[in-house]
Parts: sequence; structure tokens; C-alpha cells
Amino acid sequence: MSEETGRHAGTGTAPRAAIGEHTAATRRVLLLPPLPGALGHGLRITAAARAAELAGQPGLAAAYRDLAPAASAGDDRDTARTAAVLAFTDRVTLAPDRAGAGLLTALSAQGFDAPAVVALAQICAFVSYEARVAAGLALLAGGPAAGTDDGRPATGPDVPVAQAPDAAGSAAPFTLDQLTWLPRIPAVDADALTAEQRAVVDAHATLSTASPYYRTLLHDPAALDHRTHVYNAVMYGRGGLPRAERELATLVVSRVNGCVYCASVHGRKYAQLSRDEAKALRVLRDGADAFTPLTTPETAGTDTGTGTGTGTDASTGTDASTGTDASTGTDAGAGAVADPRGSAVARFAEAQTRTPPQAGARHLAALRAAGLDDAELTDLVHAVALFGWANRLMLVLGDAHHPGTPLPDTGSPRTDARESCSGTSVPAPRTGDA
Repeated sequence: MSEETGRHAGTGTAPRAAIGEHTAATRRVLLLPPLPGALGHGLRITAAARAAELAGQPGLAAAYRDLAPAASAGDDRDTARTAAVLAFTDRVTLAPDRAGAGLLTALSAQGFDAPAVVALAQICAFVSYEARVAAGLALLAGGPAAGTDDGRPATGPDVPVAQAPDAAGSAAPFTLDQLTWLPRIPAVDADALTAEQRAVVDAHATLSTASPYYRTLLHDPAALDHRTHVYNAVMYGRGGLPRAERELATLVVSRVNGCVYCASVHGRKYAQLSRDEAKALRVLRDGADAFTPLTTPETAGTDTGTGTGTGTDASTGTDASTGTDASTGTDAGAGAVADPRGSAVARFAEAQTRTPPQAGARHLAALRAAGLDDAELTDLVHAVALFGWANRLMLVLGDAHHPGTPLPDTGSPRTDARESCSGTSVPAPRTGDA
């Protein structure tokens, strides 16, 4: 599983070479931890395999199942506990923006404590990442990404895929404002860290116990440790895809997944790096349709995108709310920007974020026509996949709050006023990630 990731990601710098190593380590500590606690090995692997299948990667699902130790064979015999785990996995995989607090309540009712809940969230989010890396690298290698000639899945899940909220009318609209995030489960007490938790925080300049997000993820310190290595290599590795385009991709992914918090952070970072706040606002509003359609000999007359992610029927390319044909790239939105690279990056990010991923040969042709080389394409695949991971953690484990919105009493210490989910504001030093 990790060998292919490492081989492609290793092009360029040492940090990229570490992506494969830490991806494999994340898989190991999530699926086969020495002390699995309330979430046994069998349930962990059952969840991972289910998430991989829903993401259009049956081979990855089989590889996860092959990891199951014989001693874990009975872990999933408790029907009610298994059902709760699978219900959680399905929702977080297919529709993370609708993964409400009730899912955590259902897990708690089956005896899963905070460390088990965080571990399960990490498993679902990590598989989203690994499945999209596998699909993206297969596409770059010249094969179908998800079982068909154009990269679309042969069959899709019966459950609706995640869609972004309406930026104009949602109760939680997309914004460039700085938001707050509060956990739905008690975060780790910053003054009572274990030696392992303290070692992880001390090992990464990007982690801070002032952040309730990190203190929530510290329920599984080993997973947080390796995830942080992956995040920093993908988002901050030198060379390859320009930083502004990595932020553009993560902004688009966050918009499709409906992660208002991540979209606000990465919208601001994209605005800063591109020096164009108006363009960032258009992307926040319109997704890939913020850019004029990219037409090349390879993409003329084909689907160059999948719409904005709001009410789009991925199987037909038709926007269910407006009736416009997303496959033609028409009605790109008022003030659409002529930016061939931006258009190709954003349309790939939208398609690849679907569940299962739907980026195909037409998207790759548009990216190559826009001038992206192999190293940049590999960076793009990893950045898009990474935020399938990041968004799911943010959406299922806590809630974003807009300025002026009353904050609920969660029973957890609130030292969260304005933490970043992403790294840093530019050019300030990095303080966190999503």
C-alpha cells in the first residue's frame, strides 16, 4: 500500500520521501495498535475495509482485511457495536458534512470512549486519504483511477455523496472570516498530558496544547504524530506544486466536503499567497466555476469539471438546482477568472473529492495542457487526498462557529479562540494544521 505512495512522493525532497513512511506508520498505529482499547483490531479493520470499498478501492479494502490478526476474529461479533461502527463509517466516508453529533452519541451508547471515537474518526479520514492517493497515482500512471476508462466508478454507492452547503443561504455559510472550533467530545487536559502525548507535542513545532483540535486528536497521540509528518511534507515540501495552488486545491476540497472551518482558513491562505482576495472569494462562492472553462484539444467537448459541488448529480454532470450542464463548463459564474492552471487544478480537486473519486483522463489532460509536470501532479494528488482526511476530522469531531455566534458549553476548557487548522497565516510562523 505505501510503496507506491513513497515511490511517487519521493521525487524531489527528503520530506516528500517521508510521506510513504509515515503513511504506512499511520496505517499500522490505527489498525494494529499494541493496545487497541475499546475499539478492537477487528472493528478497526472492518471500518477501514468498508471505507475503502465506498471510496471505490476494493483492492485497498482487501489489503486491509489481510492485516487482520487471527486473535481479532471475534471483535466484530457484537452486532450492535459493529452496526454503530459501520453507520459512523458510512456517514463520515460518504457525507462528512452531515456527520452530526448523534453519530458520536450512538458510539458512546455502545461503550466507545473518547480515545476509541478519535481512533475511529482517524481511520475513516485516513482511508479517505489513502484511497484518493491510490486513485490519483493510478491515474498518473496511465490507468483508470476507479475501475473505468475515464476514471469514473462503474457503480456508485446508494447513499448520496457529500455536497457543499449553499454558500449564499446556509446557516453556516462559507466565509473568509476567522472562525472558532469546539470539540464535541472532551479534549485532553493540557495540564495532564501523558509522557507519550507530551513527546508528540514537543516533537512538532506545528502542534500546540492551546488548540482544542490538537488536544482532541491527542486521544490517539501516535496517529497524530505520523499524520503531522504527512501533513507538513504534503503542504510545505519545497519545490513541486506552488504553495498557492496547494492552498487552492485544499480550499476547493474543503468547499466540496462542506467544511466551513477549513474553507475559511485555506481561503485566507490562498488569498494571501495569490495576492487576490477577490479571486479567493469567488472560489469560495463558485468552486471551480470561479475560473473560465479550460478548453484544449484534449478536453474540447469533454467534461472538464463536476460543477461547484452544490446539488450536482455526478452521474449526469447536470446541476440539479440550476439545470446548467456542468460538463460543458457553461455558466461559469459572474466574474470568472481566465486562469488555465487554476481551472485545471480546481476541477481536478472537485472531481477527485467525490466519493468514489471521479477524476479521470480528461482532468489529467487539462492539467498537463496547463503545464503541470509530474512532480506538481503528484503534489496535487497528495494535497487533495490530504484534505479528504483533514475535513473529516474537523467535521465529525467538532463544530465551527462564526464570530458573534454563542458558543455552547461543552464541558471542555476553551482556549480555542482563534486557532488555525492549517499551518500558518502567511508569513507568520506555522502554528497548526487541519
